[in-house]
Amino acid sequence: MFINVGAKDKSTLSDIPTKAALKRAIAANPDNVVLYDTSDFNGKSSRTAANLDEGVNYSVTGPNPYTSRKWYATVAKGPTGKITVK
Repeated sequence: MFINVGAKDKSTLSDIPTKAALKRAIAANPDNVVLYDTSDFNGKSSRTAANLDEGVNYSVTGPNPYTSRKWYATVAKGPTGKITVK
């Protein structure tokens, strides 16, 4: 299952500017990265990277899925709880 999302820094509510910055932010503190749904089909919701559902691939478009699509990433949480960014 894939869910299309955007990513923001929770403390500043600013867009995460690059894929490398997203990787660093999740590695440093996954509770500080908010992934928010962009689809009306799922109902608008958000979750921190620390609270991702296991087995779901979150397709991130950044820095902003609505205004600037310069990079793409897939964030997933494995069975051991490890979060990967590809």
